[in-house]
Amino acid sequence: MLLEHAYEAVVDAGINPKQLRGSRIGVFVGACFSESEKTWFYEKLQVNGFGITGCSRAMLANRISYWLGVTGPSYTLDSACSSSLVALEHAYRCLIDGQCEGAIVGGSNLCLHPYVSLQFSRLGVLSPDGRSKVFDIDADGYARSETISVIYLQKAKNAKRIYATLVYGKTNCDGYKEQGITFPSSKMQSKLMKECYADCNLSPNDLSYLECHGTGTKVGDPEELYAIETAICKERTNPLLIGAVKSNMGHSEPASGLCQVVKVILLIFFFLKKYL
Repeated sequence: MLLEHAYEAVVDAGINPKQLRGSRIGVFVGACFSESEKTWFYEKLQVNGFGITGCSRAMLANRISYWLGVTGPSYTLDSACSSSLVALEHAYRCLIDGQCEGAIVGGSNLCLHPYVSLQFSRLGVLSPDGRSKVFDIDADGYARSETISVIYLQKAKNAKRIYATLVYGKTNCDGYKEQGITFPSSKMQSKLMKECYADCNLSPNDLSYLECHGTGTKVGDPEELYAIETAICKERTNPLLIGAVKSNMGHSEPASGLCQVVKVILLIFFFLKKYL
């Protein structure tokens, strides 16, 4: 499925995939639980070696590079729910540093093995009624969802078709927290947002819309909203519109970040097409 959508992303960018062969195009895929690996790798009735070359997470990116014949950086990143956004940030850095001429960035999440969902349920993050009620007083967890998202990233001077411009990318880590490793930190989220705006020399007032992580959990949503308030809203002179795609499609976990990017791109694209 990643192969299919990588092909579509390249074609949609106005590029013949055959022309990429031998070029330094990078492939960066965000993935966490390779449930196909869990399903087939330990299947006792079919031990044929393809469980390694077909289901290993390393192959998610490398198979695309192999099929297209591209020679840029190629790897799969796993940082849980931020995986595909971290993949996008790595692609951005590699383009800026000259390590690649273009980049295929993807996110993958397929819910194939019941034990993974059971683990999430026991962790207490899934909604009992299977709905993601983002920023709602009745929010009680999220619904898992499946998606494959792929975009093609390149420098504007080489682009034949441009949907949006990536201005900057940066990450950080919460470090140690007394509440536990899965507890989000509004302090570190706020710090990262402030640093990004400062690095880009932008004012929070320049922001018209913010696509949030918005998991619909009792802890995650309040922490994120507080981070937005302290980092962006204190200096604003006009209201800030916010949204979260998980209300529409659930939480696709490692692929969710790229889904948010695609949502905002389509939102802007169709808004401009309709009203301007």
